[in-house]
Amino acid sequence: MKRHLTTIRLSTAAAAGAVALCCACGPQRAAEEIAVIPQPARIVEGEGTIRWVADSVRTVIDTSLRNPEAYRLTVADGRMEVVGGGDAGIFYGLQTLEQLKDSAGYVPAVTIEDAPRFPWRGAHLDVSRHFFPKDFIKRYIDILAYHKLNTFHWHLTDGIGWRLAIDKYPLLAQKAAWRKVKDPLAPWIGLELSDEARRDSADTYGGYYTEADIREIVDYARARHITVIPEIEMPGHSEAATFAYPQFACPTAKPGSGIYCPGNDSTFLFLQEIIDRVVELFPDSPYIHIGGDEVGKEQWSGCPLCQARKQAEGLKDEHELQSYFVHRMEKYINGKGKRMIGYDEILEGGLAPNATVMSWTGFEGGVRAANAGHDAVMVPLDYVYFDHYQSQNPCEPQGWGGYNGVPRVYAFDPLRPEVAADKRHHILGGQANIWTENIRTPEHVEYMLLPRLAALSEALWTDTTAKNWRRFEQKLDRQYDRYAARGWHYAESAFTPYIAEQYFNDDGALVIRLATEVALHPIRYTLDGSMPTAEAPVYADSIIITEPSTLTAVTFRRGKPAGCVLSSPRLLNPATGAKVTYAYPYHSAYTGGGDSALVDNRSAFKRGDDPAWQGFEGTNLDVTLDLGSVWRLEGVWMRFLQHIGSTSVMLPTRLKVWTSADGKRYTEAADVAVEQDSTSEVIIRPLDIRFGQAAEARFVRIEATNRGILPEGHPRAGSPAWIFADEIAVY
Repeated sequence: MKRHLTTIRLSTAAAAGAVALCCACGPQRAAEEIAVIPQPARIVEGEGTIRWVADSVRTVIDTSLRNPEAYRLTVADGRMEVVGGGDAGIFYGLQTLEQLKDSAGYVPAVTIEDAPRFPWRGAHLDVSRHFFPKDFIKRYIDILAYHKLNTFHWHLTDGIGWRLAIDKYPLLAQKAAWRKVKDPLAPWIGLELSDEARRDSADTYGGYYTEADIREIVDYARARHITVIPEIEMPGHSEAATFAYPQFACPTAKPGSGIYCPGNDSTFLFLQEIIDRVVELFPDSPYIHIGGDEVGKEQWSGCPLCQARKQAEGLKDEHELQSYFVHRMEKYINGKGKRMIGYDEILEGGLAPNATVMSWTGFEGGVRAANAGHDAVMVPLDYVYFDHYQSQNPCEPQGWGGYNGVPRVYAFDPLRPEVAADKRHHILGGQANIWTENIRTPEHVEYMLLPRLAALSEALWTDTTAKNWRRFEQKLDRQYDRYAARGWHYAESAFTPYIAEQYFNDDGALVIRLATEVALHPIRYTLDGSMPTAEAPVYADSIIITEPSTLTAVTFRRGKPAGCVLSSPRLLNPATGAKVTYAYPYHSAYTGGGDSALVDNRSAFKRGDDPAWQGFEGTNLDVTLDLGSVWRLEGVWMRFLQHIGSTSVMLPTRLKVWTSADGKRYTEAADVAVEQDSTSEVIIRPLDIRFGQAAEARFVRIEATNRGILPEGHPRAGSPAWIFADEIAVY
C-alpha cells in the first residue's frame, strides 16, 4: 500500500474554512443533523463533538482508494483526518467537513467513506446572451466546488455575443462582443452589432474575456478541482462571428446569417486557428465543445459552394453536409490532442468517430450514442435546464422553457435502462445548463442555480440506493442556512404553496388541497384576500370553501414567511361551473381543458404552455356564460397572458360586457379600453371591470378584442395575434 502523508494548509477559498481540532467536546447532536449534501456512501456516527481551533488538518493521500475523488473522513479520539484517493478526494473530504461544522465551530464524531457515482458532474453557464464579469465567474466556480461538482462548461460564443478575445481575429472582441440594445428589457432580441468604441454608450451592451482573464479563471478552477470545458459554437449560432467576418458565411447569405459555410475552405482555416488558441488557453480540458445544435440548413441549400461540396464529397443532403463539417472539425480537434463534444444534433447524418454527445433534447440522443460505443453526457432540458422556472407561482423571475423544481432535479438519473449493460460506462454523468436570455445579473444566476444545484449534486454523486427524498429535504433546510452564511443568493421556491388538488364535494363545496415541494414548515392561509400572519390558521388536510373567497397562503419558516405567496382570487363565484357558449372556437392546441376551462377556478402559470390557458388565434374571445339563475352582478374579473418577446400572445385591446336576465335581451354593462404594455417579459394582466350600475342577470356575454395582425417592430410582425385567457369570475 502506497501512502503519501501530507499536511495541507488551507485557505478560505480553497477549503471553505476547514480547520483542525482540539479535544474540547461539545454536546451530543442528533442523527438527523448529519446533513451532508451530497449524501455520502457510508456514515458511522460516533459520540460527542469536537471543536476546531487551528488552521490545518491532517490529510493523507492513499492510492489504494483507486478513485482519486474518493475520500475517508474520520473525526474521533481528538483527531481529524481526511484520506483521499488523490488531491481531489482530499478537497471533497474538506467540503464535507465544512458542512458538518455547526455555528459554534463544533463537528460531530463521525467516520464517512465516500466516492462519486459519475466522473462528469457539471454546470454550464451561457455568457453570450448576457455577459458576466470575471469575478462572478470565480464565484460561480466556488459554488460548483462547494457542491462537489468537477466540470464547468463555459458557453463562450453564441449567436449574439462572442466573449473570447483572439489576437489574430481582433474584430471578435472589437465588434462581435458588442450589440446595440433595441429593447432594454430584452437586450438579446434583435441582433444589431455595435463596436467596442461605443462600449460606454447607453445603447451598447457586451463584454469579453481577455486571454489573461481566461488563464486566471482556468487556474482558479484547477485549484478547486474543476475542469473548464470551453464551447465555441459551430456551425450554427454564429451570428456575431459571421457579422464580424462575413467571408466565413455563405456568399448568398446576409451578414450575420449565423451559419458558417462548409463549402468554403477558408471557413475551416478560421475555425482551426480559433481552436489552436482555445487549446492553448484551456490546457486542462480534454474536450472542445462545438455546440452543433439547431443548425438552420436552408442557407446551405441555396449556396453554390455548399452544393459543390456536397457533389464533391458524395453527400446526399444537408444533414450529411453537417456531418461532413463535424467530422472535419473533429479530425482537427483530435489532432490537437483533444476530444470533440457536441449536442444531440451532431448525430444527424452520422456521428463523428470519436465524438462525445451531450444529450439535451431528452435522453434518447445519449442512449443512442452510448449504445454505439460513444461517450455521452446527459443534460435533458426537462430535468436540468436551470433557466426553467423553479415554481409555478407568478412571483418567479422571468425564466425560459418549462418548470424544473427541486424534486424533479433530484429525480434526474443520467443512466437510463435503455443503455446496454456493457455500454453503461459510456454514460459519463450529467450537468445543469443555464441559458441567459432572461438572466441578466449575477444575483439572478445564483437564484436559478440554488438550491437546485444541491439536488443535482446528490443526483450525480450519490448511488441511487443511497438517495432518499425525505432525508434530502431535511438536509436542504440546513443548506439554506449555509447559503445565507456565504452571502449566496438562493430561491425559496420550494417553500411556495401551490394547489395540488381541487374538486367539488357532494355538498357542492370547493375542496382545495395545498402542497409545497419541501414539506417541512407550516402553511398559513386566509380566505378574505389578506396576507396571512403568524397567527393565521395553519393548513392541515384540506380547505373547504362554501362561499366566494380569495385564498391566500404562505409558508412560515422559523416564524417568518418563506417563498412566494399563493393567491387564488375569486374562488367559488357565481360563474364557477357555468355553461359557456363560444362565438369563436378556442384553438385545438390550447384548449385550457375544454369548455369549462374559463370557469373552473384554476389559475394558469405565466407560461404559454401551461395547459390551463385557453388560446384564440386571430379571433376575439367572445363567450356567453349561463349562470343557472339570476344574480345581482356588479362586475367581471378576468386574467390574460402576454408574451411579446417570444410569442404572438398579446393583451386584448378592449373588453366589452353585456348582461341579460333571459338570454334574449342584452344590455351593455361595460366597454373599456385595455391599457397596453410593451414589456418583453411575460406578464399576467388581471382585469377587474366594474359595471356602471348593478345588473340582475343570469347570462353574461364577454368579448375581448384581438390585437389583430402584429405590427412592425414586433418579433413576429405580420402574424395574427393570440389571446390567452384562463379564468372568468363575476361578482
